[in-house]
Amino acid sequence: MDAIFSLYLKLSEMAVKAVSMLAIVVMIAAGGIEIVSRSFLHVSYPWTQEVSLLAAMWVYFFAYALVAKNHSYIRVEILVGLLPDAGQRLVVLLSRIFVVLFYLLVVWLGRQTIGLLSAFRTDVLELPDYLYVVPLVLGAADIVLTETIYLIWQLQGRDVPGLHVSRVTPV
Repeated sequence: MDAIFSLYLKLSEMAVKAVSMLAIVVMIAAGGIEIVSRSFLHVSYPWTQEVSLLAAMWVYFFAYALVAKNHSYIRVEILVGLLPDAGQRLVVLLSRIFVVLFYLLVVWLGRQTIGLLSAFRTDVLELPDYLYVVPLVLGAADIVLTETIYLIWQLQGRDVPGLHVSRVTPV
């Protein structure tokens, strides 16, 4: 099972990075087209804003899964660092469980939102409105899977991201 978990983490990280980089390129290209067309042709293309916004949603929400993979969450560790090692491991375990539960809720609510938005289309390109929510759901689902793998490994006593809290010596 560890080989499957490791393969998933590796492949999903590559996919998230590739999709995010592609989305950034699309954003830059759409913005560049708009700037050039306004500056030299005095013409504005409404589709560039829609494309840029859609690409931004992929960058913002889908790429957030990289935070979970690298365990780069913003956190304040000073109090946790004062705990003994067993307390630190417990805090990391509980944090990981809460992260999984939170993102399961995001996936569930996002899925409901996709159903609601399936009746609507974007103004210019007439794309399904739910395309704005899909990266959020996919990113949250990836975080659930990633953190669940780390949780299983942590419960097995393995070395996983987030277990190395820096020690703070009380003054």
